[in-house]
Amino acid sequence: MALLLSSAHGLAQAEERAALKSMAVGGSLASWAWLAWQGAPIDLALCAKQGPSGLRFEAAKDRELRAASLGWRLGECTAWRSPSSALSLQLAPRLQLGAWQARQGEPRHLVDAAFIPALRWDLGAPAAGLRLDLELGIGAGLISHSRIGDRQKSTNFQFFDVMGLGLRSADARWRLSLDYRHVSNADIRKPNQAVDFIGLSVEVPIP
Repeated sequence: MALLLSSAHGLAQAEERAALKSMAVGGSLASWAWLAWQGAPIDLALCAKQGPSGLRFEAAKDRELRAASLGWRLGECTAWRSPSSALSLQLAPRLQLGAWQARQGEPRHLVDAAFIPALRWDLGAPAAGLRLDLELGIGAGLISHSRIGDRQKSTNFQFFDVMGLGLRSADARWRLSLDYRHVSNADIRKPNQAVDFIGLSVEVPIP
């Protein structure tokens, strides 16, 4: 009975992770497609000229791993805005460096470096002085080892699929976010034991 319950719990977790990954990837692709359909500018270099850069710190965990990362938001710019509502879509590309730690197995540590051309849907103001947003992105990067703990990644090159629900001050002086990050090589080489981090992040602008 215990084995059956454990198997059912593991299956439910796997289905939940697959759903989150599908939302992150599908939402990101749909957002880029929307920008293209609207004829919006999608030159990431524009962000360096519109809006401040920022620093981001994230702490996250997977069922076997823990991670911390430091990101540098290269800028932020509005690529599309609804003419009839507060809805808008912003580009917020970032570079990030991270460190992972495994509870068991070898090696116990690795570092990653990634570029993530994130998109943020500004969803409006849930309360005075606050803004709500949904961040989506598909990035790419490198990990220092193709294995960590009991997780076999097979390649150093990895895709970083992200999704986050953020709350920020209306003057953009801070942003807090509940984040999901899926790291895998998209089956370029197997075994491809994906990592699904869930964590919290805080972001502040650089003057």
